[in-house]
Amino acid sequence: MPNKRYLLSAILLTAPFFLAGCDGRAVTEVEQGILAQQIEVTGELVSADTVSMMPPAMRRMWQYQVKYLAPEGSEVKQGDVVARLDTSEVSQRLSVKSAKLAATKQDIETSKLRNAKKLEELRLDLAEAKMNFEKAQRKFDLSDDTVAAIEKQKYQRDAEIAADRVRLTEQKIELEIKSAKQRQMMLSGDQQKFAAEVANLERGIASLTLKAPRPGMVVYGNDSQGNKIKEGQSVYVGDAVLSIPDLSHMQVNMTVPEVEAKRVKLGQRIKIRLDANPERVFTGEIVELGAVFRHKNQEIPLVVFDAVASIDEPDSDLMRPGMTAKIAINTASSETVNLLPIEAVHYDDGRPFVYTAGLLWGQTKQSITLGDVGIDRVAVSSGLSVGDEVLLP
Repeated sequence: MPNKRYLLSAILLTAPFFLAGCDGRAVTEVEQGILAQQIEVTGELVSADTVSMMPPAMRRMWQYQVKYLAPEGSEVKQGDVVARLDTSEVSQRLSVKSAKLAATKQDIETSKLRNAKKLEELRLDLAEAKMNFEKAQRKFDLSDDTVAAIEKQKYQRDAEIAADRVRLTEQKIELEIKSAKQRQMMLSGDQQKFAAEVANLERGIASLTLKAPRPGMVVYGNDSQGNKIKEGQSVYVGDAVLSIPDLSHMQVNMTVPEVEAKRVKLGQRIKIRLDANPERVFTGEIVELGAVFRHKNQEIPLVVFDAVASIDEPDSDLMRPGMTAKIAINTASSETVNLLPIEAVHYDDGRPFVYTAGLLWGQTKQSITLGDVGIDRVAVSSGLSVGDEVLLP
């Protein structure tokens, strides 16, 4: 009996210490598994197949004014007018070139008439010169010994002068024909040049009316400040006035901080929540990584790189280009590690430790070594084994 009373006393003495170690605090166990890790970034929806409509490349034109834009978000058919650019400058140039073309055509007709008249006059002169030559030659041929020698010499000279006049007139006709041909060639060249310029300007004016190359939805482009282009605004060669995206092939453009560069890889899965509808979660995977780093913008000196991800099942009724989204990139490794909830880990001067349940003294402080940190768990490299119990706060 004394032994039984001693045992009961020992149990009663140690009970407070045992209860202090099991005072109702939650306990968790070290488990083995894959550490869930992710990077959260922002992104913007774009179409993987977008037709951008820009001002046409026209000679001596770099700036265009937008006179009309179809309403943004409106559905258009192929061939519908979606934008008109100011044609006043091109129309003025067309007017000048058209006037020059008309004047050149008139010059060609006038030159033909003038050449024909000149040739007719020279041919009449030639006929008269030939007739005078024949008369002079006949006088010379008919002169005999009864005609004084000095008179005969005069007839001979008259015949020679008349012959020279015939040759000179024939040369004038040949020269006039050549000159007329050259003038016609020159004027024809001018006509072709002005006609080509007029045709180009007419095509240019037509190209300043932008028509939808396919059915789709109108999305306005952005200017150099990132603002939506609007009617009355000036745009430049190379600027996208608007675009017509294919809403059935959407993707998301992301900017990833430089410090996360090593953790982001092609093929990683992502979750997408649209700011306009955060309740729905879409999935996808990274399909393209930027080759260079850049500053996010002038106001934020953060260094980032660009990435593009596909969307598995885009919702064409909900999704629109330009929508912003929150993206969670799954960067988990396939390696299994020892895991603990993040809230179970405490720190003493930066050194991690946990509290384990003690039988006599309530809790024991256990130093550990941490690996990677995940979404809600942390990898334990040393200090604990699978199945060890750890106290939660």
